[in-house]
Amino acid sequence: MRILTKTSLYYLLVSVIVFLLGGLSFYKILQTEIYDEVDDQLFTDKENIIEYIRRHNELPSVTSGISEAIIVRETSANAGALEALSDTLIFSTYDEEYVPFRKLTFTTYQDGKPFEYTILKSLMDFEDLFESTMLAMAWIFVLLLVGLAGVNYFINKYNWRNFYDTLERAKRYSLTQRKPLVLKPSNTQEFQELNEVLQAMTGKIHNDYLNLKEFTENASHEIQTPLAIVSNKLELFMQSDNLTMQQAAMLDEMHASINRLSRLNRSLILLTRIENREFSENEVIPLHELLQEQLDQLQEMMQMHDIQVEIEAMQPVFVEMNTGLCEILISNLLLNAIRHNSTGGIIRINLQADELCIKNSGEALQDEPVSLFERFRSGGKFSGSLGIGLALVSKISELYQLQPSYTYEEGLHVLRLNFQKKIA
Repeated sequence: MRILTKTSLYYLLVSVIVFLLGGLSFYKILQTEIYDEVDDQLFTDKENIIEYIRRHNELPSVTSGISEAIIVRETSANAGALEALSDTLIFSTYDEEYVPFRKLTFTTYQDGKPFEYTILKSLMDFEDLFESTMLAMAWIFVLLLVGLAGVNYFINKYNWRNFYDTLERAKRYSLTQRKPLVLKPSNTQEFQELNEVLQAMTGKIHNDYLNLKEFTENASHEIQTPLAIVSNKLELFMQSDNLTMQQAAMLDEMHASINRLSRLNRSLILLTRIENREFSENEVIPLHELLQEQLDQLQEMMQMHDIQVEIEAMQPVFVEMNTGLCEILISNLLLNAIRHNSTGGIIRINLQADELCIKNSGEALQDEPVSLFERFRSGGKFSGSLGIGLALVSKISELYQLQPSYTYEEGLHVLRLNFQKKIA
């Protein structure tokens, strides 16, 4: 949830709570004032009645109506003096509903006889006034809430514009741009400090990246050259006529190790370049044709291991990728199926509209399947494997969001590559 939305929601929540508490307080205060006013009128009427009896020595005339009424009845002398306030409801035939009344009941004497007076005051006008007041307050609150929420949102949006600009520039920033992150200055102290920290941090990262990239390129070139010289010298040495069988075997092992080190160096450099997103040129590639070409190139290697290839499906599929990385991806998947296969085994290939599935026979993994795509994990006993082929597959898949997966089903290793998002 965006910070502006969260701020607005918190503001609305606090406003609603304050309004409810304020409305409840206003209701209680208004109710108390109304009852005080009505009670004052009732006691005033009581004093007027008592004063009328004292002056004229007779009961006053009794009036009644919808808004008020005076009820008089003679009571017994044993009842004692009475004075009580209470609420009551009286049915109005005019409105066809019960109307709230406030009543005062008291006892007075005329000619020595006790009479019980009940004075009723209608609360209808006060209820209507209260409802109108509360309705007006509710509308004022709604308008005030909407207005303040709108003003608060636009003010916050204006104040946070530099932050969102910084966030957007940081999202678009890439080390491959070969230039530091440039941010707009802000007159807000916190945002300006954030910009300065980000610029200092990305500047250092950018310099470290360039230094590491330069070191990697230099190291790759400097290592590859002596490896090639050593490999050539070993090949010439192996062609000598006066070598014993033991010396030839040792030289062959050394030559294999040198070649393995050379391939490992190239693979690690390739991994570094992929992680640095240096392959930006993409084109539409016919995956079915590339897959068939790779199968033809590896045919001799499969024949050496007596591996049979079964094509379950080969639908025309086009993906948008870097050509070199796509070739490495398919080649490593096929090489993995060959190297970790059993003699006389099978490879089944199924290319569908949104998925490439390669199955190969072989022993089950000893490690967890999740570690198969890590570096230097071969998942088998093949001595020539660098344990980095599927790591390349994982990095290329991550770069193009291809979603690789591995399972072991019915004695077959199953590698699936979902490239639905990359279909051209």
